[in-house]
Amino acid sequence: ASGVWACPDGTFVKKVLERGTGVDKPKGGSKCRVLIDMGLKAGPAPGLSCPLNCWAELTLGEADTEMDEVVEKCLESMLLGEVCEVAVTHSEAGLSFLLHLAEFSPGKESWELDIEEKWSSALRHKDRGTECFKEGNLFGASRRYEHARRLLITVMHEVPHPKAEEYRRVKSALLSNMAACQLRLEQPEAAVCSCSKALALEPGNIKCLYRRGLAYTAISEFDKAQADLRKVLELDPGNSAALQQQKLLQDKIRAQNAQLAKAMSKLFA
Repeated sequence: ASGVWACPDGTFVKKVLERGTGVDKPKGGSKCRVLIDMGLKAGPAPGLSCPLNCWAELTLGEADTEMDEVVEKCLESMLLGEVCEVAVTHSEAGLSFLLHLAEFSPGKESWELDIEEKWSSALRHKDRGTECFKEGNLFGASRRYEHARRLLITVMHEVPHPKAEEYRRVKSALLSNMAACQLRLEQPEAAVCSCSKALALEPGNIKCLYRRGLAYTAISEFDKAQADLRKVLELDPGNSAALQQQKLLQDKIRAQNAQLAKAMSKLFA
């Protein structure tokens, strides 16, 4: 139907109620003056951090929840002065609201930023990601870490020599943090990949070796898990987490061996 647009990732559908003007739309860094009108619905909307039923300012690229991300994606599709009805398709409660866009600043896409802007933005997203992780907000942490990672990739060939070591250290820490998120989200294969990339930059990163050991254990790569945990204990003999994990790993190996022996005995019985 005319005036109806579905977000390509399937998260929401919008229906334009009042068309906007011009051709420009908000983008990363745009400060937007918006009104999220929940109508007569009582109470706060889960995951929406923007004030409701009143005019407020939000900056695109700062979403730390799935609902805030829906608002941002919708705003990126809107023209100045547009009003639309947003139906959130992944919401169990069938959440919908009116979104008004009164004004916005130009903003910049990542490719329009200079190296200093990219570097400071990457550090800010990394730090905010860590705050989200500590708050238990894995969605926000993953989103921030991924944003920072993409920015760091774009500057990798432009980093001045004096900053090369700092760049390597920051990127390694970022990948290690991403792995911590991936472990909590039960994505061990992705965690192995992130840790391996971090260890290529910083081979003695104890946290990363430990996290990769956990990830290898989760996918039953017990020999590789054992090698990583041994390396942790070589570098830090008193590491209690690694010692405890090593005991759990030995239990898993014994259980696997017993299961294999039982299967073999049945095979040759």
